[in-house]
Amino acid sequence: MSKVRELINSFKKKVGLEEVIILSEFRKKKLLDEFHTFYDSNKNGCIEWKDFVLARENICKMNGWKLGSEKFMYVHQVFTKLWQELNECADENTDGKVSTDEWLSFWLKDYIELKERQNIEAKKQKKKPNEIHMNIYENVPVWLEDYIQYKFNLLNRTGDGIVDGDEFEYTLGLFDIPAKDCRTAFIMLTENNSKKINFPYFRKLALQYYRSDDETDVGNFINGRLTFSDELDK
Repeated sequence: MSKVRELINSFKKKVGLEEVIILSEFRKKKLLDEFHTFYDSNKNGCIEWKDFVLARENICKMNGWKLGSEKFMYVHQVFTKLWQELNECADENTDGKVSTDEWLSFWLKDYIELKERQNIEAKKQKKKPNEIHMNIYENVPVWLEDYIQYKFNLLNRTGDGIVDGDEFEYTLGLFDIPAKDCRTAFIMLTENNSKKINFPYFRKLALQYYRSDDETDVGNFINGRLTFSDELDK
């Protein structure tokens, strides 16, 4: 049994839940877009370690991060840690591959942990869980914090601490995101260029992308996508 399945059963037992705990359809679309755009290089519907190695090498090459450099080593560390987490938490059949279902299961683990904290807070305040706001910006696991830092570094090619429009468009263009969509997404992310995308702001945007079901969140556009296809998981 995977850690995710154990966590679901444990959570249900604690709070007396019988319903199935699932991610929203909208969040599934976002997470599957991440899966297919950045990792499933051969488009076979699953991720293997060799896909991670290839993605890591391509990303370092794109950005000029040389072997042994600080950013090269950071990317190596993040990818290795993420792969370990994926295998330990989501690879239910232990075949060394992560399918789309297992990828979603991996992200479900974080959602369940947020739900559990929401339930604890509800008991403290003597309220129902759905009356308590789920704070997506707190209690972020280390692996996700590291992953968000990596994504920021990927976009901030010059390393000046601010992601500008040219960097955003160029970097995501390397992953076949249309330039026009990138420009539109950047305008929305920066509220018509009135905000700078520094790391604290990017972190907020990224947590909206990975943890929120709100379709109006600006963070939904951090990968340059304006819409998410229903066909991504097929």
